[in-house]
Amino acid sequence: MAQAGRRTGFALIEVMIALVIVAITTSYALASYRRYVLRSNRIEAVQALLAAAAEQEKFHLARGRYTDRLDSGYDEDPPGLPVASISPHRKFGLTIAFADAARFRIVATPLEGGGQDDDLDCRKFSIDESGRREAVGASGNDSSSRCW
Repeated sequence: MAQAGRRTGFALIEVMIALVIVAITTSYALASYRRYVLRSNRIEAVQALLAAAAEQEKFHLARGRYTDRLDSGYDEDPPGLPVASISPHRKFGLTIAFADAARFRIVATPLEGGGQDDDLDCRKFSIDESGRREAVGASGNDSSSRCW
């Protein structure tokens, strides 16, 4: 009587189950990582807006009005803020929507190709003279609590 040989190795079904488990784990990890990257890029916009708002307040204390210029200095003519109009890692562009003697609003929007193109929750950040922070999603809904 012939004796059955010992089976070694893996069956095809075992290998397929292992691959499915790895695929599910990888897809979850990539989605979590992408959300983390989007959140960290939002922090860049927040920091740039807060820095620009602080410079606006310094300008107002020195001159009695707010300015509508970025990328300039206090001693240039006409004077402006020594704040870059593009965030440090080139993810967001800053603009001053309006500025007069008593009010200002600074807006940050994602730059084309900056990595925030698919962030539909936080498409536009803004801050004003009273410190009111707003954020708007791609559909136009208010998403301030999630974005700031």
